[in-house]
Amino acid sequence: MNYNGILELPISCASMSEDEMTFTNGGINIGMSRGYLDKNICNEQAKGIIRTYGWTNVTAQQLAKEIYGHAYVYYNFSWLSNVPGLNKKVYDHAADGVDLVNGVDDHQAVWEFLWNF
Repeated sequence: MNYNGILELPISCASMSEDEMTFTNGGINIGMSRGYLDKNICNEQAKGIIRTYGWTNVTAQQLAKEIYGHAYVYYNFSWLSNVPGLNKKVYDHAADGVDLVNGVDDHQAVWEFLWNF
């Protein structure tokens, strides 16, 4: 702190978005795999995550649907990467792997739809 009570960070300090901070506090990224187009694989992966991390704020079924949904968008809607406005919001979000947290995803309704489609 300086004399005015203002916190001064060193020049080497990096800032991060709220989304990035989430993953320093218990979230994981499981990458992307064609195997995630198989609902059985998604179910097993989700059960393993729940068991390994002891998550209680989300169900294995909700995680499985999120995993499947990311893969479905990534492998079936690659053309979205060329649509201005949607490329960053939709496709790039799916393409960066599957970010999971101990909670229900904000896009759970989309994952539910794709799971049942």
